[in-house]
Amino acid sequence: MSGSDSRPRRPDAPGNTGGLGKRAAKAAGQTIWTQGLRILLQLGNVVVLARLLDDRAYGVVGMVTAVVGVATIFQDFGLSTAAIQGRTLSHGQRSNLWWLNTASGAVLTGVGLAISPLLAAFYHEPAVAGVCAAIAPTFLMAGMVNQYRADLNRKLLVGRLLAVDLAAAALALALGALTAAWGWSYWALVVQRIVTALVPFVALPLIAGWLPRWYDRREPMRALLGFGIQMAGTQIVFYLASNLDSILMGRLFGAGTLGLYNRAVQTLRTPLNQFRPQVTTLGLSVVAKLQDDDERTLAYLRRGQLGLGYPVFLSMGIVVAAAPAVVSVVLGDHWLSVVPYMRLVAVGEGLTTLAVVGGWIYTARGLGRAYLHYTLFSAVIRLAAIIIGAQFGALGVAYAYVASPLILWPISLLWSGRKSGLNTVPLVWNGLRIFAVSALATAATWGLCELASALPAIAICLVAVAGMSLTMALLWLVLPVVRADMRDLGTMVRMMAKR
Repeated sequence: MSGSDSRPRRPDAPGNTGGLGKRAAKAAGQTIWTQGLRILLQLGNVVVLARLLDDRAYGVVGMVTAVVGVATIFQDFGLSTAAIQGRTLSHGQRSNLWWLNTASGAVLTGVGLAISPLLAAFYHEPAVAGVCAAIAPTFLMAGMVNQYRADLNRKLLVGRLLAVDLAAAALALALGALTAAWGWSYWALVVQRIVTALVPFVALPLIAGWLPRWYDRREPMRALLGFGIQMAGTQIVFYLASNLDSILMGRLFGAGTLGLYNRAVQTLRTPLNQFRPQVTTLGLSVVAKLQDDDERTLAYLRRGQLGLGYPVFLSMGIVVAAAPAVVSVVLGDHWLSVVPYMRLVAVGEGLTTLAVVGGWIYTARGLGRAYLHYTLFSAVIRLAAIIIGAQFGALGVAYAYVASPLILWPISLLWSGRKSGLNTVPLVWNGLRIFAVSALATAATWGLCELASALPAIAICLVAVAGMSLTMALLWLVLPVVRADMRDLGTMVRMMAKR
């Protein structure tokens, strides 16, 4: 017999990249269309609840989630990422990871119940205790389904996963709106969080089609756990740095001010969080399978950055240009004090998106320690910016939200390139071009919105969308680099539509 192995490889085996582009396109198409529906649900949720709840209701829940949200990292401990990134994963290893995630979720549920009165004392807000205790059981539910999520993502079966999340979002919207209308105040938001955790807890084990075995000490776990711990450390530092603004806002300026800031952050981040994490998980799944092919990896990273950067920046540009009208339509006129926060958060979210592919490189190449070192560095920059900004009041904290990613996004890409051996300089130029083109389009759109300022709010929003579209069409006509970018995006869209 010859030395070559003629046996067929599993579809997710590391050496099997044949058909990977088609499978990735299919998964990406499912991600975009399903997440589009989910984004509409989330926007509907924002529109409806903003008219039923006040700033204090959002502030109370925001106080809890800004702190205990770190539990979502501990409950997973980087093990889902380790399962997706690993070249191979046996059923025994997958079962062991399930038990570890479940144990983490159980511990964190207990911790959440224990710290609830301490959190209330920290914020000087008694309502925080009950909210924290009610949210705590969701940590256990999420821990028990993390490996089912990882398994479906690893196999690029994202359509099934997204269908469950879509159902959860629809049910959460219905029950949240109903309880808010009944006058449940912040408890309506708590109900939504519980429903969002409960639906996957019931559905994903049935869809994935497997049950965990008993924990088996004979399975090789050292590499998975080592990588998972490094990733968890990175995620914890990143989470705390990213949420320090909300923690300080609530502690220094109270639930009302935090509620305003929280509306700006969540109104924008909610739809983005239905888009960016799913694209990131898909991107990681593909890049992990291209670990030995630098040229294809860089080509995929470039397209991934375009696919993330332009949609996010242009949509955030519309928000910046027409912020008062957007707030009036989405949240209602009584939320107009959110406008300055909304504009700053929109810019910050766009800048943060440019650096996302750097995280793909660290994770896919197994550079957990290097990722942790970079994240610690970025946390120091974020902390310094927020502390300085807080000296100028609540709006100063929002300015810090923009300043830190403006400094960090090119550093992130260059740092990841240095540690991985990939030439990431083109990704920096890619990001600068996305930023420059989007800034030009935003400035032109803002000017049109100012000219149309006497129109009703919904009309101004339509003017902003039309202005952004027309400006991009003009830039496409006069700038060859924009035409090249749009061709790449068009190719991706056609591949997704065909699948």
